[in-house]
Amino acid sequence: MSCHTVMPYVLARPVLRKLTGALMPTEQEKQLLTQTRKRVANWQSLDNARYGLLYDFNEQKKKEAWGTEAVLNAVICAFDDHYQGRSGPGDVTKQAFANLWKAQIQTGDHKGTWDWLDFGLEPWESKGARYHGAALAAIAVGTAPGYYTSGADADVSAKVKLLRDCLKDGLLTQNLFNRTLCLWVSAKLDGVLTRDDQRKIIGQLLDQQRDDGGWSLAAFGPFVRKDGTIQDSTSDGYATGLVLHVVQIAGLPKDDARLARGLTWLKRNQAATGEWRSISVNKKRNPASHVGKFMSDAATAYAVLALSH
Repeated sequence: MSCHTVMPYVLARPVLRKLTGALMPTEQEKQLLTQTRKRVANWQSLDNARYGLLYDFNEQKKKEAWGTEAVLNAVICAFDDHYQGRSGPGDVTKQAFANLWKAQIQTGDHKGTWDWLDFGLEPWESKGARYHGAALAAIAVGTAPGYYTSGADADVSAKVKLLRDCLKDGLLTQNLFNRTLCLWVSAKLDGVLTRDDQRKIIGQLLDQQRDDGGWSLAAFGPFVRKDGTIQDSTSDGYATGLVLHVVQIAGLPKDDARLARGLTWLKRNQAATGEWRSISVNKKRNPASHVGKFMSDAATAYAVLALSH
């Protein structure tokens, strides 16, 4: 399971089905959900040969793999319940959240967060991406139908408080990418951002809109490419789709001219293949290569979400 390709796919594919009038999930969707449910149910056995952690070549990467998967599984199950129109969490979703809270760090500088994969790759697998992971966990909590009600379960409420506190306390030191995720959180979970905080982040995002109506991921943090090449600062599908999805969730008025310009950019910049393209902030990559497609996979998912509102 990856946060850069598979998770956005899970969020966007049911939305695309609805937009196109398709009635049944694709085989890829069914296989992905089946595999996720199996791993949730067999959580304690993920480090054996039958299942296998995503990365297990040393103890630190094992910890990071456990934490990252705990978050992503909760996100996938929460959104699946939401898209099914459930009024309460299914058994697998309940188990995914139980696994999530077991993996949450309870003490120290990182309390409230999860161990998160760090390969020095921005913006998803880096030291600062721990905050991104915590934001995704909060989005899952706020999305799962009927899962969380403040005070209903003392243990869960205590865990959610730790999560809220780490997001609030860490906000000022975050790059714009992570602040964007926190804005998304605030639309799903009360008590993370004030209304003034929300307005400030929306303003910061709109200030980064380019003349053509799009956004560039390179402007969302102090990202430095490992190969020494200059960052590509042109508008890209990932940053544009993510921003437009989040600001709409956060309540930017539908008649806002900047929103309209952004959506127009998306409509004009879909490739003939059906995808929206994006670029790596880590190095100059061949867009036709396997790894070169990661950003465009995510870009396409968020473009679909942005256009679906």
